Amino acid sequence: MTVGRVRLFPGGHAPDGTGTGNDAASLIFEVSSAQATNCPKVARYVLVFDPTTDQHWMFQDTLPGDYSSGGTLRGLIACPSVSPGNVIMKAGISFGDGNRTDDDFEAADLSAAIAMSAIANELVEFTIALTMTGGSANEGFVIFIGRDADNILDTASSSNVHLTNLTFEYTQV
Repeated sequence: MTVGRVRLFPGGHAPDGTGTGNDAASLIFEVSSAQATNCPKVARYVLVFDPTTDQHWMFQDTLPGDYSSGGTLRGLIACPSVSPGNVIMKAGISFGDGNRTDDDFEAADLSAAIAMSAIANELVEFTIALTMTGGSANEGFVIFIGRDADNILDTASSSNVHLTNLTFEYTQV
């Protein structure tokens, strides 16, 4: 069994800001604060999910031609301040040609409780198995990722969560 990958983030777009359950996470360009010497400063894009509001970010792509089955999101998150506890991330996928309007995601799949480090900015990996009903090779899709901030198991309530990387993994033909 060979695993294929589609890198989703950095990239993507924010959902609308109409207050209809589509609040957007903030995209920031994070630069380290130490004095630069003879090399450039390290910088990266991160998505910032706050601890009190359900926020989302969306990615649009096409399932590769060698798609056979499965669908798992693998990501890296960190808390910029020390905030021990668990974080719950959620995601969903919708298939279609992109010409439909007013569609909803069929399902929101949750991660297991992600134990955050007691060290600020330490990256923690998580996975979410997506409900892939109706997905086939060469079909367009939209994926959303978000923090389920009002989930009772999300106990890292005093800190934002920074998403630094997100990849879609699948089984190849």
